[in-house]
Amino acid sequence: MSVIARAGAVIAALVIGYFALGFIAEYWAWLVSITILLGGTALAAWVLFRGRGDSPEHRDRQLTAERNELMRSIDKMPVPAFDSMVGQLLIRLDAKRVKKFGHRRNNLGCNFVVTLGTGQRIVVRAKKDDRIVRREGARHIQLLGGEIHPRWNCDAGVLITNANLHTIRHAARNDTVAAQLGVLVVDRGKLAEWIDTGEPPAQLLPVPKEIQAAPPAESETTSDGTSRTATLAEP
Repeated sequence: MSVIARAGAVIAALVIGYFALGFIAEYWAWLVSITILLGGTALAAWVLFRGRGDSPEHRDRQLTAERNELMRSIDKMPVPAFDSMVGQLLIRLDAKRVKKFGHRRNNLGCNFVVTLGTGQRIVVRAKKDDRIVRREGARHIQLLGGEIHPRWNCDAGVLITNANLHTIRHAARNDTVAAQLGVLVVDRGKLAEWIDTGEPPAQLLPVPKEIQAAPPAESETTSDGTSRTATLAEP
């Protein structure tokens, strides 16, 4: 850069600085007011959004998003992996024994018989969503409810699925059928909570009155001295 160009740049900078100082000197009150207004607005926005981030609604949305992501990973599981996952959840219950019976050559799901520490026996059916379960939820509940005692000699039934059986269209019917037959439905929402927290539904906690039993049936005699162990075994 030539000497003349450098001198011109310096003179231009001085002229601009002169006019800038003059503008500030004349309108400084306006500039201060605008600066305070913008700063206050930015501070208020920061406080507002920070408060929303700590609100129960925000935490609920974040938790819902995390559980939805968890269930999407479960949706991608092959059926044997889904059955195995359910088996591991059942083993963590307060159970003396968890016995797996498999699918019995049908598409109704994988069956487990769980003997709880209280002596109650429950039949658990793990049914992975096949895009039909959500529409035929009542049918699956009815079939399981009809087998609780005649086939499995159990006190109650549990249907575990990653399908949503509480859609607006089907929720009322599914809940009614489940209540009538003594079936606990652990569908998409409850299953996500169980996996996420490690806490099973309240009805599966070791309190005898919490599980709604099927119609009274002949009880099964068990040995009082049975050791408390949980095993997952094929018949």
